Amino acid sequence: MKQIHIWPNHIRVPHLDLVLPRSEEESLATSLDHLARMGFDTRPANVEVHDGVPAN
Repeated sequence: MKQIHIWPNHIRVPHLDLVLPRSEEESLATSLDHLARMGFDTRPANVEVHDGVPAN
């Protein structure tokens, strides 16, 4: 199971029981950058991007 789940309006980190708000206008790259700055492992093998999240 991947540790980070990115949805259009939030990011969920199940193993920490953490949900972070996410603007639908925020790019995927920006979301990943914010997570990496917080110390999360943002390698593709660790992140699941769900339907509705644009790749730009």
